[in-house]
Amino acid sequence: MEVKQSIINHFENTRIKKEQATKIFEINFTWEYTNLFEIISKPRFLKYLNMKYKKELTRKTISNFNEAIDQVRAFDKEVEQTMWDYLIQTNNDKIIYNIYEDFLAFVYSSTKTFINDILIEQIIYWNENIEVKMVNNKHYDINLYFEYELEKYKKNFQNFIFKKLKTLQKAEPNNSIIGIVVQAYEENLKENEMKLVSLKQIALLK
Repeated sequence: MEVKQSIINHFENTRIKKEQATKIFEINFTWEYTNLFEIISKPRFLKYLNMKYKKELTRKTISNFNEAIDQVRAFDKEVEQTMWDYLIQTNNDKIIYNIYEDFLAFVYSSTKTFINDILIEQIIYWNENIEVKMVNNKHYDINLYFEYELEKYKKNFQNFIFKKLKTLQKAEPNNSIIGIVVQAYEENLKENEMKLVSLKQIALLK
């Protein structure tokens, strides 16, 4: 655990850009990326948002926001532990370090992209009571489409882990544990792909 934490600390100290920025509805938003698995300080994030949005957030909007962040945090921590558990099935320290650092980079890029491209926009939708979102000339239910986006976020992690497991399998072809996990992931990815398709269809307004 000390080794893992030292890798996390080094990554956070050298690779994370604290100040983040995005443009939503012609509004320039800024926010602070705190660390990999807390991601943000909820109060500070909402304060930064209010400075630019210039509207009070409703109680329901704040509740939805808190729930979304909690869900992302819990998922990221769970998948991080899973990734580490797989990695320590090998005794190759170089592989462990390289793949785990790649994983941390993926956590960082995925979470900031989710906040910049999806969550901030969703907060505005919630607060303005907008119920319909247009994507590629199709109309979707706002909340159902956000559920789809959350599941897509999770599936991207599964795809990443699967690729790294294949790397582990190639490095250690006789590791039966990794072999079993790779097979299970292949089946699970197919199921989740179908789930994503279904979620998007359910969100589509006809």
